[in-house]
Amino acid sequence: DKAVGAVAFFSAIAIFIYYTLWSLVMPFVDEDHPLQNYFPPWEYAIRIPLVLLIVGLTVIFTFLGLAMAKSKNAQTKKAK
Repeated sequence: DKAVGAVAFFSAIAIFIYYTLWSLVMPFVDEDHPLQNYFPPWEYAIRIPLVLLIVGLTVIFTFLGLAMAKSKNAQTKKAK
């Protein structure tokens, strides 16, 4: 369990550093600089998290809606 946690922790740190460099530093680096080859276009730094947020919220609210509907059905059956 500790190994999995350590891998997840260091992966999260690496992703955070990569995203921070991509979104905050790379817009100020020249377009023809070789470092630009390691990063996708800057617009995706906004679009990817936005899409992930929308998909995540959709999954969460769908789950909550289904759980509430199931709970309501169980209460109505219990009352009869």
